[in-house]
Amino acid sequence: MKEKWELFKESLAETTSMSKREFLLTIMVCILGGIVFGLMFSPRKNTMIASNNGNNNGNNNGNDNENGSRNSVNQEDEEEQIADSSEAEQQ
Repeated sequence: MKEKWELFKESLAETTSMSKREFLLTIMVCILGGIVFGLMFSPRKNTMIASNNGNNNGNNNGNDNENGSRNSVNQEDEEEQIADSSEAEQQ
């Protein structure tokens, strides 16, 4: 085993040249391999963008629920206000 190690060390002493294309491909493989390695072994596996931070995008008045209809509590309040205003007009 020691002989193989010595042969390996001797082969490393030689100077070799690398073309620019080889160098660029080697760098790209290392970068892409690092990205894949980082994605595979990262502690966080699921990512949520916006994370339900309260921005409802398109719900301008804030009274609509997810289905686009008004909440029943808000409808009752509006009906009472309409009834009160029509009674006031009649008097």
